[in-house]
Amino acid sequence: MNAQFEKFAAPIKEINDLTVKNFETVIGLQLKSVEENAKIGIEQAKSATEIKDADGWKSYLNAQAEITQQYNDKLVESTKNVVELGNAYSNEIQRIVKEAFTVK
Repeated sequence: MNAQFEKFAAPIKEINDLTVKNFETVIGLQLKSVEENAKIGIEQAKSATEIKDADGWKSYLNAQAEITQQYNDKLVESTKNVVELGNAYSNEIQRIVKEAFTVK
């Protein structure tokens, strides 16, 4: 009876372990993103307080365009990472389920 339970529980445990690992990775990515965005926001707020004239305003706006481009690039990269993570997770779940229900 115990062996039957272990056979039944093993794939569930493997899926749970995979889910926790995946969740930790996604949360880590989100925390990193929040920290980076907060730093950028603070830096930009500080830069805005240093504007003294029209040239300073122009420089600030040019920097904003560059920062926006960098942000967009990071967003695309982060999105690709999350999609790859999701695909890998899905593939692993499929493998576990297939192995669990394959008649041996």
